[in-house]
Amino acid sequence: MRKATIVICGLLMLACGAGGLFLPVFAYFWAREWFAFFFTLGFPFFPVFYLPFTCWVLVTGGGLVARRQWAWYSVQTFWVFLLCVGVLVLVGFNLFSFVMKPVVDVGVQWRGVGNALLGLFLVLLPVGGLVFFSQARPLFTTVVEENLWSNWSAAGEEQRSEW
Repeated sequence: MRKATIVICGLLMLACGAGGLFLPVFAYFWAREWFAFFFTLGFPFFPVFYLPFTCWVLVTGGGLVARRQWAWYSVQTFWVFLLCVGVLVLVGFNLFSFVMKPVVDVGVQWRGVGNALLGLFLVLLPVGGLVFFSQARPLFTTVVEENLWSNWSAAGEEQRSEW
């Protein structure tokens, strides 16, 4: 069951990474004017944050499907990153809703729903992912490289020197 969950998480990350790479291309062809406007406004965001993050998710998804050890480290880093972002977003959401109360009259009920959803997706999900992948660590394999120096022997060298 854990292997299937790991493969499903890997395929989901592959789909999100591939979708994240193709989303700007489709947006450019579908709404070229809006895309150009947003790209000029958020220039450092796209090449510095969005593309590396999308490529990271894509590569990690492929590693999870192949169950490589480096993918385990990468997915653990991903969950910690998502947990930190979730805590910051929750704090920011509550501060923003408190500061902007005179401008935007958001009721206590909507703030509670927003906190519950953000807490579920950005705090509980990463904690669950950290716990699951820490228990599933033995399922990840390492690629064993052959040590060429261990095959070397002095006997082969002595035979060559006699010639």
